[in-house]
This record gives sequence, C-alpha cells and structure tokens, in this order.
Amino acid sequence: MAWLEASPLSVWVRESVVGFPLTLSLHALGMAFLVGVHFALDLRVMGFAPKLPVHLITKFYPLMWVSFVVALVSGLMLLLAYPAKGLTNYVFYLKMLLIASAFMVGRSLTRTILIPESEISSRQKMLAILSIMLWVSVIVAGRFLAYTYTILLTTDYY
Repeated sequence: MAWLEASPLSVWVRESVVGFPLTLSLHALGMAFLVGVHFALDLRVMGFAPKLPVHLITKFYPLMWVSFVVALVSGLMLLLAYPAKGLTNYVFYLKMLLIASAFMVGRSLTRTILIPESEISSRQKMLAILSIMLWVSVIVAGRFLAYTYTILLTTDYY
C-alpha cells in the first residue's frame, strides 16, 4: 500500500488543489446517475407513473453504464489516493458487496420486467423495493467511509 500511496497519481489526487475535489465530484455524479436510473425503474415497477411504459426507462441504460464507468474509475482513484484507508476498512468491503447485490437484483428485475404484455407481479415489486434499499445502503456506506477508517495512510501506521 505504501508503494500505491507514493505513486504520482495517488499523490496528485490526494495533494493537489483540484485532484481530490474533482475525483470526488465525478464519483458523486457517476453514482447519482447510476442510482437515478435504477430508482426510476424501481419506482415505476412499484406503481409510480403508471402510464409510463417500462421499456422507455431502458433507453437510459447507456447513460447508466457510462455513469457506472465514471463511478468505478473515480472510485478507484479515490481508493488509490488512500489505499490503507479503504482496504483496511470493513465498510469498504460492505459497500462493494452491496453494489454487487444491487446489480444482481437490478439485472433480475430488468430481465423479468421487459417481457411484453406482462403484468407487474408482487415479486417484481419486492425486487424493486429491495433494489432501492440496496442502493440507499450503498450511498450510506459510501458516506460512512469518510468516518469509519482507523488507518488513513500507511506512513501513519508505521
């Protein structure tokens, strides 16, 4: 981890005037659009905007995937800036598990909801509720990362 912390990109993100704020802002925007598309589908499945055809929400999936890439790359840069802070924190691993779970639930919901002429089932509504709960948990876990670490930098530990 000390080698990562000493890398030029890590130092730039951590110590430059724009590095950390820019990276954090890109991460927040990526997460906002990523979660927003999921929320739109989930809320529609739960009965909001019943006249909106579900398949129209999938037109935003390219935006969702671009947002995922932005969130992923910026998240990796944040981790690179403070690898000891993230990799020694159980909340980081919880957030990763929640993201994977949210994507699996979203995939399951998307596969079943796009069947033409099908009614929305109670199972699909439960998946939508679970999806919202998972994405809210991802956001909360992400915020907790700023406050739950025990090691900030490897140089602080040794």
